[in-house]
Amino acid sequence: MRRGLRLLILLALFVFASCAPVGPSAFVTFKLPPSNDCTYSVATEEFYIPTGLYDVYQGDTGGCANRSYFVHLQINSFLRPNSDTTLGRAEPNILQIDRAEVRLTDIRRNTILFGEGADALANPFLVTTNNSLPPANGDEPSTGIATVEAIPSAYGSFFNNRMFLNQQILAEIQIFGTTTGDVDIDFKPFVYPIEICSKCLVRCLARDITDMSMERDDLIGDECDDDSGADGRYCIDQGC
Repeated sequence: MRRGLRLLILLALFVFASCAPVGPSAFVTFKLPPSNDCTYSVATEEFYIPTGLYDVYQGDTGGCANRSYFVHLQINSFLRPNSDTTLGRAEPNILQIDRAEVRLTDIRRNTILFGEGADALANPFLVTTNNSLPPANGDEPSTGIATVEAIPSAYGSFFNNRMFLNQQILAEIQIFGTTTGDVDIDFKPFVYPIEICSKCLVRCLARDITDMSMERDDLIGDECDDDSGADGRYCIDQGC
């Protein structure tokens, strides 16, 4: 009886080990910049943004206030296919990511407080993201992009003070997903530095325009016209 129970336990452990991920099966490598056509795609280590820049200027007629700060992260998966024709198992082991937890800290890794009491904003907090990664092919991981709202717009106004201006904060981001075989996968946390500035990514319509025939595109130039005030992407203030 004991021998039979022992065999059942060993068989269960073998089956679990053959299906469960081993080691760092999913991880983030870096934050991607937009391409020339303002889209995002996976890249090499030569093309990434090592430190973010977030403008929190609050103008009377525009500026960068009330805009969220998004990161576009390159994600990787070493998960292997679980299909086995001899066992009649067709599980492809696709990894579906659906959320991320973000914790905003100062440079010393102290969690930042956003208000007090019942009105305080949560930190850390959960945000949604969405993508799917196929199984890895050989020794190379499968790759994709996860877009994460690292600083929601409601948090931005808290940074518009001398404590944070021209300083760096850290966004600790952990992505979560589930395989199509119903196995939960937790990514290793990715810590990303972001510099807080005021008016560094603002284009002033009243001041910077030199010709009445100039249009918005003339102020933005070759930069992505998404009005975000983040990482080289500008926002327009009407009357500064």
